[in-house]
Amino acid sequence: QSSNSLRMKTLYLVRHGKSLWDDISINDLERPLKQRGVDNAEDLTKHLLKDNEIPDLIISSPSVRTYETAKIIADKLKIPSSSFKVNEKLYLPDFSTLLKTILYLSDDFNSVLIVGHEPSLSTCINYFIDKKLDKVITASWTKLVFNTDAWRDISPATLKGGAHRNRRNLPGFKLE
Repeated sequence: QSSNSLRMKTLYLVRHGKSLWDDISINDLERPLKQRGVDNAEDLTKHLLKDNEIPDLIISSPSVRTYETAKIIADKLKIPSSSFKVNEKLYLPDFSTLLKTILYLSDDFNSVLIVGHEPSLSTCINYFIDKKLDKVITASWTKLVFNTDAWRDISPATLKGGAHRNRRNLPGFKLE
């Protein structure tokens, strides 16, 4: 499904869209996307489609806002439900939990998209790249391509390239 060669692993890290903070009676795990968050997720997906960035697997945090973001992406990219997973450990994880989740992915998948939260996303991205990101804003995505055929071998040393895009068109990065 993906256009990657056999010796590449591609990781997409996506922060959920803007969520509804207006109602303080909703607990954090159950907070849904605002309409703007839905629109942002749809826009983000247009970029993925335009660049033919179709992951083999999508994994979402169990929070409502991340699940809704991941579902929009999965639906628009026509990802089958068998390739859409929710991982309880991805709800506000620390860096090591997020990294372990990635390192233990099945090597059957060449490209995986994870929808998650700050600050673990920027911590994870900054682990791999030289020019650090301050923070990952909502509805941003980062693509990291690794020159390896095993997820357990991804590291700053095996990073081949990547890019970061966000909804505000703030300076991102492109790694060659």
